[in-house]
Amino acid sequence: MTKTSPIIGIFLMVFASALLAGKDGLAKTFLDRVEPFQLIWMQFAGTFLVLALIAIPKHGWRVFQPQPLSEQFLRGTFNISAVVSLYFAISFIPLADATAMMLFAPAVATILSPLVLGEKIGIMRVGAVIVGFAGVLAILRPGLSGDPLGYYFGLGSGVLLGGYFLFNRRLAGGQPIILGITHNALMGTLAATPFLPFFWRPVPETLYFLLTICLAMAVVGQGAMITSFKFAPAAVISPYSYTMLIFAVAIGFFVFGTVPDASTWVGIVLIVGSGIFIAYRERLVREFKG
Repeated sequence: MTKTSPIIGIFLMVFASALLAGKDGLAKTFLDRVEPFQLIWMQFAGTFLVLALIAIPKHGWRVFQPQPLSEQFLRGTFNISAVVSLYFAISFIPLADATAMMLFAPAVATILSPLVLGEKIGIMRVGAVIVGFAGVLAILRPGLSGDPLGYYFGLGSGVLLGGYFLFNRRLAGGQPIILGITHNALMGTLAATPFLPFFWRPVPETLYFLLTICLAMAVVGQGAMITSFKFAPAAVISPYSYTMLIFAVAIGFFVFGTVPDASTWVGIVLIVGSGIFIAYRERLVREFKG
């Protein structure tokens, strides 16, 4: 792994965050015409097809043989469920609010890591999780006076994404990065396919171009995010994923005319602060063990 170009890694993470936030904002403009579940299935299936074409020349049939199968399937299931939940959330609430709830995921992964990964966490990281959860409550409170369903979907997205992070850590280092992303897209697609008939409806032809743009943003954004970790340690790069909130707020303001209120800003600060502190503590733990 190249660790001598952190600026490149940070740029790629910020670029990826901008693309993924932009993709979500673009999707929000037409979610009244396409079912969120249907849209996410198309994104995962399309991502798999694109990445499989890239990976097959080098890795051959390994593209279709994720191992270990059960853990790969669970990772893909958690991932696609988290994104579906996010898209249901942005159907009801501002993009920034939903994104902030989703970014509670690192705290979820931290608090569950002793049960799932057998890791030990200290009082400082437990405290960071509590702070992050206080941020979630701060965002939920104004939502309960409006449409609470969207905020519950947002919270569900964060919890499910936390599960995805845990399985990422269990599977880390077992295969090339391109295969990991391809297998995740394949397993997510397979997990969702049995439910597709219950959500599928004809897609208006006028949306074909926008759907193609969404897919391209998803593929390039995921690729840039994964590649960013080649240039610097995760503890350096990960905090910059929170720039997704900055882009989500900007998109909400310029496209949808929404601005987070005071309570939501407090929640955003608490969640972001919690995530950055957890990343910092994990770096210290790794350095101590090293």
